[in-house]
Amino acid sequence: MVTTMRPPRYEERRSFKDRRSKPTSPFTLASLRGRRRQVRREEDASVHRYVDLYDWDIVSLILLILLLSLSDAFLTLLLIEMGSSEINPVMAFFLEFGPLHFVLSKYALTALGSIWLLIHKNFQFFNRTLTVRSVLVYILFLYSCLIVYELSLIF
Repeated sequence: MVTTMRPPRYEERRSFKDRRSKPTSPFTLASLRGRRRQVRREEDASVHRYVDLYDWDIVSLILLILLLSLSDAFLTLLLIEMGSSEINPVMAFFLEFGPLHFVLSKYALTALGSIWLLIHKNFQFFNRTLTVRSVLVYILFLYSCLIVYELSLIF
């Protein structure tokens, strides 16, 4: 006699009303007290990709990118004083308004893009082969190469 092992029946412990049926408004106090760092259920992974708290490693990547962006801005200003020119047309536009506008706009554009990537940290691209974390590491690498290049032009 062959018997098959059935998985034990689990009792449904959820309340009758699914509290996740309606998202929490970002303008409530409940949104400031969030505890979710990652998507816990497999069925939620394709629907709920946003979290309330962020890991220190991804936040540190963003902070390093912002620091390198500011370094790039100041090194670019130094190179322009030495006779170079800005080849990025968007940043050249802001440079026409002065160095302060240039640095602030560079920082703001980098910060907005970084925050957008941070919010979407659980998203994957190209059939799950590219993650937002790998994009941030790649951006950090490119900024590092740019800083090394600018320093080689100065010295």
